[in-house]
Amino acid sequence: MANFNELQQDALCEIFNISVSQAAASLSEIVRDAVELSVPKVEVCAADHAKQYFGDSYKICGIAQRFYGDFAGKAILLFPENRSLELVRLMVGLDLPLDELTDMEQDALIEIGNIVINACMASLADMFHQHFDCDIPQIIVGNSDAVLNGYDENTSLIIIRIKFTISSKDLEGYIVFMVNAKSMDALEVSVNKFLNEASG
Repeated sequence: MANFNELQQDALCEIFNISVSQAAASLSEIVRDAVELSVPKVEVCAADHAKQYFGDSYKICGIAQRFYGDFAGKAILLFPENRSLELVRLMVGLDLPLDELTDMEQDALIEIGNIVINACMASLADMFHQHFDCDIPQIIVGNSDAVLNGYDENTSLIIIRIKFTISSKDLEGYIVFMVNAKSMDALEVSVNKFLNEASG
């Protein structure tokens, strides 16, 4: 697994902060209320460390989308705590448990995930100077093992903590990129190029 230093992680934070700011504008139009998103932290770790972030004793909601290119894997927008799920209810106007969502409400959740993930993929495409192909996003509800499935000992996680502000309430969610060693190496090369270009 590539070991990202603090400077490299700060660069990823800057890149994704631009992404979610763009996503916030689109989400504001959907919910007809001011939505602010910020990226306070980006961390890189092995996939088997996921439980220290998300636990495994309660349900979390994930909107997952596979992507393909030199940097390939799966992106998941996560709401890992009950308090974070309040954001989903605010945005789509639902008042039901997640396992009782109607098709319309699931579509709304997928649209939220689609907007946030695609904004991040657009920033990555700019950094990699390439287009990414993406599958249709899907909703996964369960514990962390169920939502973050399909990984092995070579899988790394890029965990992006996002602060959501809507209707004067501050909530947190995560974007998780699950990628293999080859993709992590490609990401490290692109981040270093980004830092070199930024330093002139």
